[in-house]
Amino acid sequence: MVSNNPALKLALISLLALVCTACTPVGGGTTTIEPSTLGNYSEDRNSELGSRNNPIALGKAVEVNDWKVQVESVNKDALKAVLASDPYTSKPSANERYVLLNLKATYIGDESGEPSSDLRFKIVGSKGNTFAQSCGYSSDSFDNNGETFPGASVKGTLCFTVDANQISGATVSVQSDYSGDDRKFISTDSN
Repeated sequence: MVSNNPALKLALISLLALVCTACTPVGGGTTTIEPSTLGNYSEDRNSELGSRNNPIALGKAVEVNDWKVQVESVNKDALKAVLASDPYTSKPSANERYVLLNLKATYIGDESGEPSSDLRFKIVGSKGNTFAQSCGYSSDSFDNNGETFPGASVKGTLCFTVDANQISGATVSVQSDYSGDDRKFISTDSN
C-alpha cells in the first residue's frame, strides 16, 4: 500500500535515486587498487627520526613527554622466559609469539611521574597492525614501577602477543597519552 503523503513519496523517490546512483559504475566500471605507500615504510630513511618510517635504533633513548625511554633489548620468541616466570601462563596460538621488551625509563620532568600511567606501549607489526595484548608475563613488569622523581630511572619488562609473521621489521610505539601527538617508534631489530 502506497501512502498519499507527499513527503513520504519524496523520501522514497530520493532513497531510490540514491541507491541507483550508488550502483552506477564510475570510470567504465573498472577498479584500480594502488599499493600502499606505507608498504615499504622501512625503506624511507629521509623521514623524521623516531617516526614509523625512521624508528629510533634499539638500545637508544628517546624523549616522550617527561620521560627518556629506552628499549634495551627484545626477545622475539619469549615463550620459555614467560613459562619460566609463570608455568600456568597459556601458550600463544600457533601463529603468534610472545615478544618481551626490556625497558628503561628516566623521569626528566619537574615534579614526579608514574610510568604505568604516563606511558603507553604497543608493538606495531611489519604489516602495520598494532598489538597491545599482554602475554600474561607477571615477573618484573614495567607497570609495577611506582612514582618516580626527577633524575630517577626505572626498569622492567612488558610482554606482548604478536602475529608471528609481523615480528621481523616490527617497531615499538611509545606515547604519553591516547592522542599519539608525541608518539615515537623504536626498532625491534638490532643493527
